[in-house]
Amino acid sequence: MELKILTFPNPRLRIKAKEIKFLDPEIKSNLTKLFDLMYEKDGIGLAATQVGIHQRFFVYDLSEEKNSPKIAINPRIIWKSPEKIIYNEGCLSIPGLRLNVERSKKIKVVWIDENGLEQQKEVEDLESVLFQHEIDHLDGKLIIDKLPKEERKKIIELLY
Repeated sequence: MELKILTFPNPRLRIKAKEIKFLDPEIKSNLTKLFDLMYEKDGIGLAATQVGIHQRFFVYDLSEEKNSPKIAINPRIIWKSPEKIIYNEGCLSIPGLRLNVERSKKIKVVWIDENGLEQQKEVEDLESVLFQHEIDHLDGKLIIDKLPKEERKKIIELLY
């Protein structure tokens, strides 16, 4: 099955993903496709929900060389710093749009890696933004949801 990135306003982007009980062969085969799509579109992260797979995982690669692919399965934020960061975010599901989004500067996250091992890490700055952005996708949320209602309405009218 060929995977395509769903774009706003596709309603499937709003479906909350379900937890994964185990890494089945279908998920494993989709991982390569997700990484290929993410690299092809020059992204740093891609959530399964963005391609219509409603399971809680995303792929990412923050390396400059694009040679350090990682997967986060069933990621959860267990702590957020009160200190905020504003980052100019783009989204593969809303091509061409970049928004300044305020998020926690540091978070502590728990997830399962590609080997089935639980990871826990405190991340900050871009890595923190990435985890929060992708977890939002898994919860059916988009960066435009971070805007005040009137501003969001204007942007949606401009885009569509």
